[in-house]
Amino acid sequence: MPIDSYPTVLLIPGVLGLIIFVLVYAGVVLPTIWSRHPERRKAAHRTLDMLLKARRGLRRLGR
Repeated sequence: MPIDSYPTVLLIPGVLGLIIFVLVYAGVVLPTIWSRHPERRKAAHRTLDMLLKARRGLRRLGR
């Protein structure tokens, strides 16, 4: 691998991870906290709970 492309290889996964984190945070976590409507808070909370359980399941598999 050429030396000049090495930082780009490391940068792309980091940027993609940051984008996914921001989208999940803005789309799931913030509505769980800030919504005035109880139905929206409950739905966002269920979604967040489902995502966290899925993440824990991936950790058990070693990913």
